[in-house]
Amino acid sequence: MDTEEKLLQLQEELKNVARERCQALEELEEMKWRMLSEEENKANSKARLEMLESELEKAKESERRMLESLTCQTKQLEQTKILLEEAKLEIRSLNESIGILESSAGPKASTVEKGVTPEVARGSQEIGALRTELRLALAAEEKSKKAMDDLALVLKEVTTESSWMKEKLCQTQCELENARGEAERLKVMLKRTENKLRVTTEESKRLKSEAEESFAAWNAKETGFLECMKMCEDEIINMKQENAKLADLHKSARQEISKLRDILKQAVNEASVVKEALEIARKENSQLQDMLTEKDNSLENMAQELECLKASEAAALDNVKELQSLLVASSSIDLSSTSNSSDKDAFRSPRTPASGSAVRKTMAKYPSENWKHEDPLTESGRRLSLGDSDRFEGSILDLVESPRQKKDEEVVAVAEKSSLTTKSLHSSSNQVDRKQLNGMENGWDSPIRQKLKKRQILRRFGDMLRRSIHN
Repeated sequence: MDTEEKLLQLQEELKNVARERCQALEELEEMKWRMLSEEENKANSKARLEMLESELEKAKESERRMLESLTCQTKQLEQTKILLEEAKLEIRSLNESIGILESSAGPKASTVEKGVTPEVARGSQEIGALRTELRLALAAEEKSKKAMDDLALVLKEVTTESSWMKEKLCQTQCELENARGEAERLKVMLKRTENKLRVTTEESKRLKSEAEESFAAWNAKETGFLECMKMCEDEIINMKQENAKLADLHKSARQEISKLRDILKQAVNEASVVKEALEIARKENSQLQDMLTEKDNSLENMAQELECLKASEAAALDNVKELQSLLVASSSIDLSSTSNSSDKDAFRSPRTPASGSAVRKTMAKYPSENWKHEDPLTESGRRLSLGDSDRFEGSILDLVESPRQKKDEEVVAVAEKSSLTTKSLHSSSNQVDRKQLNGMENGWDSPIRQKLKKRQILRRFGDMLRRSIHN
């Protein structure tokens, strides 16, 4: 196996060497083509430079000629201006002389009509000559004007041509500078390509020598490889036999792996079932925790309600104490007038003092603590309230047997809020109103008035209890 790998590596190395050699040859050819193209470009650039230089010289010559022609035309224009001014001066002098002659010839016309002297004839000839000269001067002036116009047009053309030539000269100079820069750049590139060519030639020589050495080494190795291959063939036969044995072992291993996969699948399914059971248990635990929190909250609320009830009971006890003091004061005032037994029997309560003592025995610090054990306001299976008519019968001594008993009874009544409803209080007030009406029918005696006062006090007491319960 090692020999085969070595053979493959050597073959790959030879292929790489051959590939590098081909690449080097291709690069050499490309460099040659580039050199040829650069030489051609250099020759073209030189020809272009020569052409541009010749055009520049031609432009300079044409500019020089234009300048010479312009100077000549300016000189001619100055001469024509001078001639024109001279002609104008002559015309002015001739006009003056003609006017003088005409003015001098006017008054003497009558005397000189008969005999024309030769001097006058000469003067007329001179006048005719002057007129002809004037006409000629005018014609020359017109010609000079036309010449001036022509010169102006020529000057405009010359200036336009000179500006165009200057622009062309600037363009040619820019092109010449660009061509020079390009020539310098091409020279630099030529030097670089020559250096690269030198390096590539050296590399190609080195690669050739290395290729020859590698070829000789390859021939030497090839002979050794052939011998190794003969030895490797025997090893390959032995390896094939071992591979057949390994294939059988591989098949058995695959079967075992398939069995293990089935076992793993079963284990995964069982794990998924266990996960689902755990999730269900977690949900149940969370639900139980929520229930526990709700119960804790409800217990806290109940404790707060109990504390509120205790506070309300304490307030009710204070109110009851105040009412008891009022009742005791009123009862002490009214005891002297209410001593007859018939009135006592009419207003006496059916409850005995023994029941009040039993209530006192069962009372604790707060009456709400005895709610679970007994109901102090129930007698023989019937709940008592302030609305019962029997509660208001009898004397005030029966209603208020003792301050302690009255206090205990009123506290129990406050604790049992359900018994002291507004309905019972309204019924008691209605009964009191009925008794007041009966008293009015029987007459306004002093005992009746005292009873009415007691009932008013009891009504106030009931209103105070109602307010304390609602609060």
